[in-house]
Amino acid sequence: MKTIHLTILALLVASSAFAQLQSGNRFAGIQVGAGFSKPDEFSKVTSFEAASSAGYFIQDKLVVGLSYGYQYAANRQERCSAPGSSSMFYHYESKTVAHSYNIGPMVRYYVSLGSKFALFAEGTAGFALISKRAEQNSIGTGQFGDPTGGSQTSSTSRSKGLSLYGTLSPGLVFFPSDRLGIELKANLLNYQSGFDRGSDTEAKLSASRMKLGIGFYF
Repeated sequence: MKTIHLTILALLVASSAFAQLQSGNRFAGIQVGAGFSKPDEFSKVTSFEAASSAGYFIQDKLVVGLSYGYQYAANRQERCSAPGSSSMFYHYESKTVAHSYNIGPMVRYYVSLGSKFALFAEGTAGFALISKRAEQNSIGTGQFGDPTGGSQTSSTSRSKGLSLYGTLSPGLVFFPSDRLGIELKANLLNYQSGFDRGSDTEAKLSASRMKLGIGFYF
């Protein structure tokens, strides 16, 4: 009898701990993330992302809503001839900065772990407005250490476009209280289609794709 009472008590505690995931509740959250990487010895990539979402639990552990956000990415490249490698001097540098604003539907499903933690899988899709600015500068054909004897070129280009996007993101959430969740989410799969500019699909898990967030359940 004591065992039955303990089992019932444990079930009540578990159900009350995840009352925020029940049908009819609402969710609102925000996530931010930043990254830095070096694809090769000449390149540096920095990024920042902020996203917000709001939804409604149409059934237990399943929330459907809207996601919107902003992404920034800067890719810098620099190449320069080394002393002694050539009698000619060259220096090349480029910088591409992209800003992306996206909005679309969101679906998230939770799987409970214990009484305070839960895993979730989140999918988003929609439209993204992307603007890019690219700058290139080069100096060359002069003697090393005396670039004034060579040629110098520079160029700047800008572009804007509308794209379709889709993401799949697993995550982990910790509930310090019934109404508050602290979560860690990773973009595992990213898809983007620029209509007439072709499409791209990338599957990758790294620290640069992690986002820390906070969610409110009410």
